Amino acid sequence: MLAGLLVGFLGLPSLVLGLLIYSRRLVVRLEREGLHARGKVVRVRNPRSNKRSVDYAFRPPEGPELQGSFQEWPPPASEQTPGSPVDVLYLADAPRHHMAVGTGLSRRFFLFIATVLVLFASTGTLTALHEYFTRPEKARPSTTPAPP
Repeated sequence: MLAGLLVGFLGLPSLVLGLLIYSRRLVVRLEREGLHARGKVVRVRNPRSNKRSVDYAFRPPEGPELQGSFQEWPPPASEQTPGSPVDVLYLADAPRHHMAVGTGLSRRFFLFIATVLVLFASTGTLTALHEYFTRPEKARPSTTPAPP
């Protein structure tokens, strides 16, 4: 039981935090080293909702056309329509890594989610350990097998 709780309170937040760190590092690398390209909006999904998806396409000079998408929440005052221009950042050595300018995982959001994950992991782990070690000896499961 304790092992399951520790996996839940330490393992899952660590996995999510690792994915967030990877995403944030990629955004920082794109912002620092990324090359600029001009793309165009291909499609706008849920144009009337508070959160809409914008699909775009661009062609780096050294390769085929690439596509991506980003979320607008809340949508800006100017309406994106198919054919509208989009500024794109991409890595010269890996053009498959790209993003529309200003749409990556922000530092503020990353720090907020990382803080929530660390607080969740530490509170859950400390609570599970406290409950396990403060239980009366009789309630604790036996780890030694019974003699035959």
